[in-house]
Amino acid sequence: MKMTQEKPLALRINQRNIYRYFLHHREKYGNTPCFVPRCPSQNSRVEQYIKAVERLEEYGLIRIDKSGGHYTAWIMLDPIAQ
Repeated sequence: MKMTQEKPLALRINQRNIYRYFLHHREKYGNTPCFVPRCPSQNSRVEQYIKAVERLEEYGLIRIDKSGGHYTAWIMLDPIAQ
């Protein structure tokens, strides 16, 4: 029987930190909303930070509820099982 193995994702530093934040929040607080954390850098890096969050959603690691206007009002959710 031949087993196929998926290649592990190579996350960038921001992506990894955001995902670890999400996992820690989910483990510690359970069903409470996990908001996207505020970008710790200057305003010029906010776009890169938002792209990192969106990339995690593309990878299927998290789901984002973008009903809020500002990115800090977005809620990170468990991905939908497919």
